[in-house]
Amino acid sequence: METRRFANGSIANPVQFRDQHYVALLDACVKSGSLFSDPTFTPDQSSIGMPTDPDPKKEVKWLRPKEISANAVFVEDTTCTTDICQGQLGDCWLLAALSCLTMHPNLFVKVVPPNQSLTESYAGIFHFMFWQYGEWVEVVVDDRLPVREGRLLFSYSCTRNEYWSALVEKAYAKLIGSYGSLKGGNISEAMEDFTGGIAYSLPVSSRAPRVMWKALSAALSRGSLLSCFIQASNYREIGTVTAEGLVKGHAYAITDTDTVKKLAGEALLLRLRNPWGFVEYSGPWSDTSKDWDDVDAAEKKRIDLKNSEDGEFWISVEDFNKLFDTVELCSVDPDPIVEEDTSTDPDSPADPPSAWTLSSHKGSWVSGSTAGGSCSYPRSFWKNPQFQLVLAEHDDDIEMTPGEKKVAEKQKEKAKQCTVLVELLQKDRRKKEKVNFLHIAFHIYRRRGLCLDQSFFSFKQPVGSSGVYQPFRAVWREVRLDPGNYVILASTYSPNQPAEFFLRVYSKTGNNLGTQDFTCSTGFLMVMSMPPVLPEDRKRVQKTFDEVAGPDDKLNAKEFMKLVNSVLEKDYQLPLETCRQLIFGEETGGRSSLTREQTEPVLTSLRSLQSIFFKFDQDSSGTMSPFELSLALQAAGVQCDGQVIQLLWERFGSGELHLPFHGFVACVTRLDVLGLLLGNTDFQLPPKIFYGVEIWRLKCFLRSHSFVGRAVCLGSLSC
Repeated sequence: METRRFANGSIANPVQFRDQHYVALLDACVKSGSLFSDPTFTPDQSSIGMPTDPDPKKEVKWLRPKEISANAVFVEDTTCTTDICQGQLGDCWLLAALSCLTMHPNLFVKVVPPNQSLTESYAGIFHFMFWQYGEWVEVVVDDRLPVREGRLLFSYSCTRNEYWSALVEKAYAKLIGSYGSLKGGNISEAMEDFTGGIAYSLPVSSRAPRVMWKALSAALSRGSLLSCFIQASNYREIGTVTAEGLVKGHAYAITDTDTVKKLAGEALLLRLRNPWGFVEYSGPWSDTSKDWDDVDAAEKKRIDLKNSEDGEFWISVEDFNKLFDTVELCSVDPDPIVEEDTSTDPDSPADPPSAWTLSSHKGSWVSGSTAGGSCSYPRSFWKNPQFQLVLAEHDDDIEMTPGEKKVAEKQKEKAKQCTVLVELLQKDRRKKEKVNFLHIAFHIYRRRGLCLDQSFFSFKQPVGSSGVYQPFRAVWREVRLDPGNYVILASTYSPNQPAEFFLRVYSKTGNNLGTQDFTCSTGFLMVMSMPPVLPEDRKRVQKTFDEVAGPDDKLNAKEFMKLVNSVLEKDYQLPLETCRQLIFGEETGGRSSLTREQTEPVLTSLRSLQSIFFKFDQDSSGTMSPFELSLALQAAGVQCDGQVIQLLWERFGSGELHLPFHGFVACVTRLDVLGLLLGNTDFQLPPKIFYGVEIWRLKCFLRSHSFVGRAVCLGSLSC
């Protein structure tokens, strides 16, 4: 029988976090009769990730469920929204998303795999799945949970003997780094990590109450996760309770919508849940509201009305629109939550979901190389990672508002556009004790021609962007573009902020997303051409040789360094090692010395390089910004792609953010020798040698600390 293979990182074949294989670990524990103890997330303060309480009475112990409650179970009967209560950790954003997840069994089983128990085949080990930047990741944990004074320190169930939610919280804490890393967050983060979908915000004021109700009902029917919150105007307001019993700056799960019949008409209601498990809404249609007096018992039973302090309550859509500010929505498919021309009839059927094509790419911002900052830094903005987006055809049935349809009747080309949704996520920014999200954004440019250099981004306006730079894990925007070639540029606001990111693009008709290094070469890497020898340099060389050259009429490295530094400006003088590299860049037969004929052109070349370096040393500090390296090399007649530039900087920048003149000279010398070693006697080198399988040779060559002549160096290149 043929074995079916699943893609690595899929839900059927997830990535094993920290290389822990659940089935193998479970089998080993069952065979040995021992309970699993996780060595990668130990039961101590490092996993808590917060300062230790000095009060000895508040000591934290790590206990297994059966040690906490004799009748402990993993799941009691079925999972529901009231299974989850927030403990002494500010992770309402995570638990509200988890409450939403319980309403969608098909999504829930992806995160919480079935057939896990505290009784059958119990070995103290559990596993959970989370989406992480294009991949599903399996996280294994033991069931030792932090306990203080006999009660769970963090998430718990209202029944006190159900433990699945506490174990999900532990697994997510392990994935992120610690429990402390979960303090404070945006519910969209958890929604995306539970579904792999795309999350976005909707201002409540943007929709009339009945339109909002229908939109949320349709989203829930599509399997979307929904939450909402009241915006706190300042930090002090976070956690304060309003007169209606609602908490500001706090995430609520939206778990259901319904139409309730009453004596005089009907009411459109929303069911919300506070993950605290207490502090409920006290206004109209709350648990004890007199509005329920006009609803018969059968109707109350149908919607499972409960008069209990469990954090769950009903609210009319009119009051919801008055009291709440923002709805957070996450759907596996990025269909719009609602269009302006959607019928307001709550009984009308929801529009069918559209088909979307997804392309994605992982990238990084590297200090001094690809972390170019925003367009406020024009000399480095263009160095940010660029991705080519090709849209080959327009949407078959583009969705437009009535106003857009009127315009489309006059401009038929409007109907030939592509609907594209782009999301940029920064990776792994939650650390042990604080969240450190960078301000990020992306910009989309229509690509015309091959040369996307500094001048292109200085004068061309983007056709779309994510908006202002935001310190969120993810930023997104839906745009409509004509078929054609585009480039997406991802950036942080400030330059030289290293980070990794994940970019994904949804389109309705298919797209081709790929990383591109848009250089402005003519198809060849040009090694620096030799300028004519200046008369004054010829005289200086002849004089030096006459005075200090040995019997072989050659200058050694120290003598050559003295000659060179007598010509160069004080802040641009060369160390002995760079002079050795210059000598070995010539045909010396492996000897560390130069003839008169070799010294003259080298000295003249250094003058030329010094003039180029002056141009890019804007603050006269004797150094240049790494973002200027490719432009300086281009001025010297050398064309390099971004990967080569990054390798050059790693080798000669020594981890610093400014390159001295001798480092620039070393870069040019290495590339000059490289071109000749590869047999380019006409000083033309096809750029393809720096891509794919050949890049490891280039790394070997550039990272070697010394090279002994051109002939000998060929062996280094083949390393």
